[in-house]
Amino acid sequence: MKRVLAHFDLVKPKFPKGDTRMEEFYASTSYVNALAEQHPGFIWRETEEDQPLLDQLWGEGYLYTLSLWRDVESLKDFLYNTSHKSFMRRGREWFEPILRPRVVLWWVEESHIPTLREAHTRLTRLHEVGPSQDAFDLRCSEVPTFLY
Repeated sequence: MKRVLAHFDLVKPKFPKGDTRMEEFYASTSYVNALAEQHPGFIWRETEEDQPLLDQLWGEGYLYTLSLWRDVESLKDFLYNTSHKSFMRRGREWFEPILRPRVVLWWVEESHIPTLREAHTRLTRLHEVGPSQDAFDLRCSEVPTFLY
């Protein structure tokens, strides 16, 4: 059974979508999504976001990314070795600090499509228990026991 990497990233914008301070962020999302989709390690991303469920699980005002990648190295390459990195550097301009984990990774079977509820469970597990093979983050992804 082949496994692939599920990735969930939660952010809370500082300002509403129509606010001019958020224009560059929203204007760049199509570009960044296309950049991810063209990356060799990219498999899938959720395109039909479930805002009502997101609001129910985390509260109003959050945005998220839910995606699948071939492996940790592919995700890191996209995040840190493409122009995506310049947008990450600007995160403090656009997003509120979140004081608990906001990114979680976990392994799924190749045919499995993760759900928002599943991501919530994994992120909660990372917060409550810490990194494990069921829920980890990029800092812990180097630990071999988390890879299988």
